[in-house]
Formats: sequence, C-alpha cells, structure tokens
Amino acid sequence: MKKLLIDCGNSRIKWGLREAGNWLALGNSVHGELDELASVWKKLPPCCAIGSNVAGKAVQDSLEALLPGTRFEWIRASASRCGVTNGYPDPVRLGSDRWAALIAAKKLLPDGGIIIAAGTALTVDILDDEGNFEGGFIMPGLATMLDSLSRTTCLEPGEGHFAFPAKNTDDAVLSGAILALSGAIEKISRLQGNPECLIFGGDAALLLPHLGARVRITDNLVLEGLAEISEHAP
Repeated sequence: MKKLLIDCGNSRIKWGLREAGNWLALGNSVHGELDELASVWKKLPPCCAIGSNVAGKAVQDSLEALLPGTRFEWIRASASRCGVTNGYPDPVRLGSDRWAALIAAKKLLPDGGIIIAAGTALTVDILDDEGNFEGGFIMPGLATMLDSLSRTTCLEPGEGHFAFPAKNTDDAVLSGAILALSGAIEKISRLQGNPECLIFGGDAALLLPHLGARVRITDNLVLEGLAEISEHAP
C-alpha cells in the first residue's frame, strides 16, 4: 500500500512515497510550484496521504486539491505517540512538524538529546532518554533574520560569506546571523550537559561547522517521523 507522506513547512513542501517500510521516491518543492508538484504526484499514485502542515489551512486545501479522491490525514501533536511523551501542558499546541521530528529522533537518540530544525524558524527541542519531550525553543531562522534586517534597516545584505572577524558589510551580516543561531544552540546544549544533537533543514549544513562535535545532520526527520506514525498504532 503506497502512502504519500508530506512535510509542509513555511517555505518548502517535502514529500516521500513509502511502501512496506521503504522509500520509493523523495522530493521537495517551494510553495509556488504546485503545478509541477501535481504532475509528479499524479504519476505515483498513492492510496492515501499523511502529512504535517504548519503553513496554514489554505496551503493544506491546495495540496489536497492536487490529488482529488485521495484520503488525506493531517497529524496533530498528542499527549503520547510511538514512545514519545509530550511535555506541553496542552499537547496540541506543539507544532506537528516538531512532534513528528521528535518521534523520529526517539529511534536515533537512545540516550536522549537535542533536535534542531534549521529552516524559516529555528527550533531546538529536548528529548530525554525515556522519550519525554522536555520542551524547547523557537527563534528566527537564518533567512528570516537577514530579511528582517533588510526590511527594518538601511542594510541590504548581499552574497556574504562567514568571516571572523568580517571585513565587509555583507560578510558581517551573514556572520552575525550564523553566530547568533549557533551561539544559541551551543548555549542550550551546554546547559543540557552537551548531549548528542540532530540537525536538519535547509540551513543545517551552513550551521554545522559552527557547532560542537556531537551534532550530526539527519535528513528528512519529519518525514521519518510521519512514517513511524503511519506504520505504528498510537
């Protein structure tokens, strides 16, 4: 039975076709490429779709319209699922993408650790060795920081590169944003006892060199969590 798994983020839509525990296809698109996405999905075709959506109801409706007649299930965080216990007093207030990533991380971090999503927003979540989500942090992602500076100051960041210290404005802006995010991650990790960390998302590779040795990139963590949810009973 082929299932379409969808990670609909603020900027991109990642997806995977899965059958019998194996990935048959993986892809991603920006929100403005729905026509191209429709042509790809119609060639699959899945029996059902299971997704995480943090981009709003309008985007969700647009995605469902790409596969008329296909049953869609959009997950929400719950009190517990797949061995992970949600530490939020109101469990559904936790983003579905963070919830799915925590569920995938449970298999990869047997001793607990930190899960970092480096996208439009940067989230840092803490999972203990018993699968308890202890809480986390949300801050602007790299592109969001740069866009904010562009909109609220006279700075117009160009193609900067990391430098320490930076000797031109473009490098200074990019380097400052990287140091702000990596510094926040390092501080959280240090306060938590420097556990193993997983990082994923569009800016993961850019941030990785500025983080500690116990951080590794893990691709498609939200999709892997959706697979766990779809293949195991609550």
